[in-house]
This record gives sequence, structure tokens and C-alpha cells, in this order.
Amino acid sequence: MNFGAIDWVILAVYLILSVSLGIWAKRFVEDLTGYMVAGRRVRTSLGIATFVATELGTVTFVYFGELGYLTGFSCFVIGILAMVAYTMVGKTGFVIEALRRHRVMTVPEFYELRYSRSVRLLGGIILFAGGVLNMGIFLKFDGIFLSEIMGFGPDALAVTMTVMLLVVITYTVLGGMFSIVVTDFMQFVVLGVGMFVATAAILLKVDFTSLSSAVDQTLGASGTNPFVNPRFGWPFVVWIFVSSLAAAALWQPAASKALASESPRVARRVFFWTGLTFAGRAMVPMFWGVAALAYFGTGQPSPAAMPRLLGSVVPGGFLGLLVAGMLAASMSTYSAYLLAWSSVLARDVIAPSRKRDLSEGATVRVTRIAAVAIGLFLLLFGLWYKIPDTAFQYLYVTGAMYTAGALSCVAAGIYWKKANTPGALAGLLMGAAAPAGFLLLEGFREALPRWLTFVTDVNIAGLLSYLLALCGMVLGSLVTQRSHPPRMVQEGRDE
Repeated sequence: MNFGAIDWVILAVYLILSVSLGIWAKRFVEDLTGYMVAGRRVRTSLGIATFVATELGTVTFVYFGELGYLTGFSCFVIGILAMVAYTMVGKTGFVIEALRRHRVMTVPEFYELRYSRSVRLLGGIILFAGGVLNMGIFLKFDGIFLSEIMGFGPDALAVTMTVMLLVVITYTVLGGMFSIVVTDFMQFVVLGVGMFVATAAILLKVDFTSLSSAVDQTLGASGTNPFVNPRFGWPFVVWIFVSSLAAAALWQPAASKALASESPRVARRVFFWTGLTFAGRAMVPMFWGVAALAYFGTGQPSPAAMPRLLGSVVPGGFLGLLVAGMLAASMSTYSAYLLAWSSVLARDVIAPSRKRDLSEGATVRVTRIAAVAIGLFLLLFGLWYKIPDTAFQYLYVTGAMYTAGALSCVAAGIYWKKANTPGALAGLLMGAAAPAGFLLLEGFREALPRWLTFVTDVNIAGLLSYLLALCGMVLGSLVTQRSHPPRMVQEGRDE
């Protein structure tokens, strides 16, 4: 047992404060816009804090820590690629500026504005399915982290997952985006302090010479060069950069930060300055994973190695602060993701399939019910599903089910006048094909004919999804120009 009395006190006070803030935030939810995009009143500094908090969950630490433990310093390239992609989106306003100007609440709403209701429905279904599958491992990995760092071990995994889920659902369902924005700033501060303390504690136990020696002896050149690492290679590097660019502009939990911003100009600033933090977001937990390799050596369960290190080296009192920070990170991520996927289900799947649109009150009610249902799915899926390859690659390939098609549809819809409905439908379906093929066939790799085994390479499947989506959009649009003339959408006003 790693937790002492002071650790429990810190953790309990933080949880009570967070839930109380979520309940308090409910009084400011006046309508649907307030619930889903915080009334579009988020300014730059708060937008940066809530964006960083959303994208820095406990699962982020675990899967990046796992990569550090398994691949050494070579995985640091991921942080650099993400930083470049997000700052590019912020600097240029690629996609996000136009989406904010059109005043949509979800990305599939743009599909109906630019293409048709059928494109919105298909895009909403793919986004919801890919998003929920992407989130499916969050609860399990967060439970692994907390049970290991607190010293409970794997036997407490189910109980830890259940308690976390109850806390997150409570304040997300009550306050929506206002709960997320209000609590994210506090969580941003707590997490920053916890990361600093944890890194200092690790450096007191493991010096840089030991780190370099462990990576060199265990991994050789693949520990420093991603292009020769068997888990990576050039297809991985290209895929991760394109995927980071697409996720920055179109991943619904990230895009919601632009859609909740006070203006398109504020959205650009939020993405640019947040992008600068993304290298550290990846490299700090990766460094912790490398330190776990130096401290324990090989042989540890890869997701548990880094949290076991933290539980061993972080002193009492500070350990409670670190766990509070990690819970802060988890609550920010879960709340933003639950709200994103439940909003998509209500507005882009259920509403377009009805003859009459849902009222604002009904949409909020459906969103809240969906958030609870998604939470229960996370609990069951997390306990049952065995993750292929690394958690990081699973997250990116499930994300590509949506982002590949979305990138072709939205970018073409904004920047290419010939994009039309058949092209959008083809882009969405073909973009989802390779990731879906990987998830379905990966477990049967040995039984597949040799010519089909490329689909079970996660890096090839991920990169192929973007190429197929682009081909679907371009070819589908060009061959149907006469039968389906492009439908242009009037540019919204800058605010």
C-alpha cells in the first residue's frame, strides 16, 4: 500500500471540490448552446487551459509511458509531430476557423451544410462508433494506473474503474461544457504541479547516465531512431503526422474547443499556444516510461511499469497530490469525450434520422442519457477487450476510422468547389475501411492469406485510411459532377 493518510485526505478534498464545482456550474446552463459549447464565450487563456487538460488524461500518461518503456527515446518523435501539427492548425486556421465561423456545434453539422443530411447521418454514425471505440480503453488504463500507483494491484481494477466512472459522469451530466471549462483550469494547475513533483522524484532515483545506458543495452539503435524501430518506421511517422493534423482540426473533443471559443481569431490562438505544449505532453510521460525501464529493467507488464515506478519513488503526501492531478486529468478528458460523443449521437445520428428535429430540451436529455450509457460501455469494454499492439496505436487507428474521412470531407468542402455528396459519402466509407479491417482481422492474422496480411499492420492500416479517403472524395466527386452538382454553403460572419 503506497497511500498514506495525508494522500487520502488530499485526494478526497479534491474529488469533493470537483463534483461540487460541476453541480454549481449547472446554474449557468441556460440552453443547448450553453450545455454543448459553453455559450461560445471561452477566451484565449481559459481555452488553452481547458484544451491542455482535455488532451492530457491519465490514459495519455499510461500509453505514452508504455511507449517509453517499450521503445526508449525513439517515441519522442510523436511529441514533436503533434506539436508541429497543432501549431500549424493554429497558425493557419486550417479548417477550425471556417467551422467556428459557420457556428456549428459538432463537425457532422458541417456535412449537412455543405453536402446533405445523409452525409451528416453517415458521418455522425462513423464519428460516434470510432469515438466510443477510441475511448473504450480509457477507463481500463486509468484503472491500471491508479490501482498500481496506489499499491492496490490488479485485483482492485474493477472497483477503481467503477468509482472513477461515477465521479466523472456526475459532473459531466449535470453541467455539460460549463462543468468542463470551470473545472479544467483548476485541474490544469493541479496536474502541472503533480508532473513537476513526479519528475523531480524520478530524477533523484534515476540519473541520465542510467537512462541512456538502459536504452542502449536493451534496445540498441531502435531506442533512439524511430525509422529503424520495428514498432515504428517511415509509414508510422507519416501516418502520425497526418493523423495529428486531422485530429487537431476535426477530432470532436478538440474541435469543440474551437467551437466554444469567443471568435474564430480566439480559436486560432488557442490551438497555436496549446500546440506548443504538445511536445511536453508526450515527452514527460515517455521519459517516465524510459526511467521505469532503467529502474526495473525488462519483464514488467508494459502498461503498469511507469505507474509502479511513480508509486515507488514519489514520497507520501506528494503521491496524493500526483494522483489528484491524474484524476484531474482523467476527469477533464472523460467529461470532454463523453460530452462530445453523446452530443454527436443526439444531434448527428438521432436527430437527422427523424422527420422532426429534437427540441433543445430533448437534445440535452438525450445527450445526458447517452453519456451514462457510454460510461457503462466503457466499464464493460475495458474489462473485456484485449488491446492489440500498443495502446497508443490502438487509439490512433480507431481515431482514423473517423478523422480520415472527416479530413477529406471537411477540407474538400471548405477548399475545393467540386466536392459533392457522392464524394463525401465515398470518402467517409473508404476512410473507415482500413481501420475497421484492422480491428476485425488483427486477431486472425495467422489464418489470413499472405496478400491480405498488410491490413493487420496497424501502421499501414492507419496510413492507408487517409489515402483511401482522399481517393474516395476526389474520384467520387469528379465522376458525379453532372448528376450531383456541388452544393456551396454561404460563409458565416466573423465575430
